[in-house]
Amino acid sequence: MIAIIAPFAGRYIDKFGRIKLLYVGLIGFAVSGASVYFLENLYLILFSRVLLGMSIGIIMTIAVTLVGDYFEGEAHQKFIGYQSAFIGLSGVFFMSLGGFLATMHWRVPFLVYLFSLLLIPMSFFFLKEPNSASAYSSNHSSSPNQLLKVLFPVGTLFMLLFYLFPTQLPFLLKSIGIIDPSYSGNTLAINALGMVCSSFFYSKIKKRLSFLQVAGAGLIMMGMGYFFTGNTLNFEMLLAAVFVAGLGLGLFIANLSFWVLELSPAQVRGKNMGILTACLFLGQFISPIIAHPVVKMTNLSFLFISSLFVIGLIGISLVAAMRALKNKIRE
Repeated sequence: MIAIIAPFAGRYIDKFGRIKLLYVGLIGFAVSGASVYFLENLYLILFSRVLLGMSIGIIMTIAVTLVGDYFEGEAHQKFIGYQSAFIGLSGVFFMSLGGFLATMHWRVPFLVYLFSLLLIPMSFFFLKEPNSASAYSSNHSSSPNQLLKVLFPVGTLFMLLFYLFPTQLPFLLKSIGIIDPSYSGNTLAINALGMVCSSFFYSKIKKRLSFLQVAGAGLIMMGMGYFFTGNTLNFEMLLAAVFVAGLGLGLFIANLSFWVLELSPAQVRGKNMGILTACLFLGQFISPIIAHPVVKMTNLSFLFISSLFVIGLIGISLVAAMRALKNKIRE
């Protein structure tokens, strides 16, 4: 549902503005997310996930678009890193909290979704509509950047890899004899901590390296992390592997978001960020669908090691796209 709604949300906010729709998303997130604590009917629970997905699609699209609206130049670059870092920080906090709450009852972690209600008054006082609604509509055509046609599917592949951790790590832990749910939460929190560390330093790294070089550094760390996760022998080794993978994941997603924003003119910024959000969460959707048959035919170790193929595919795609773009500029 996130993948379906995000492009529509992006087009809407380009025409009518950001903030009012953000309130709708935050309220929907709290109500639909926390409702599972109370619901008994499986179909109602599934329907609540539909509403939750729609709310997240709205929130994610607007949040990233506003960064492009409020900041320019070095401040823009720096805030993208901060935003990615706080996504990781929330993972450290909420994953650990979720693991702890799950030991009480499986329903209790869903109450964490009520946190978004605190953001409504904060949004009201601190977020302002960047421009009038008419300013969002395009008065002149802008030719689509060919590089975006590569970056969008790269986002899908990235999220496919990213979501292997929350969907498969609990089973990997079980395979090495760890069944306590709090260990799953703590392991995912370590992965998120790695994202925080690299995201906080993204701006400084980006000053010295090109978009492609930063992407390459992120992919190398991801490859190392996924390889050693697949070859884990004990819990300590697994923690080190997921941390290194987190470093790469945080660096890559901050770079990808900034790259797309830099290529997006103001009049289509919401549209492009909506497409990116859709591509990212399409990857989330297909990740367990692809992972399950692979695990069934092989094992979890092979799944994580085979991720190196996808990481290599991302790297080759980016290099090829940049070379094609340079050749086109020369022509």
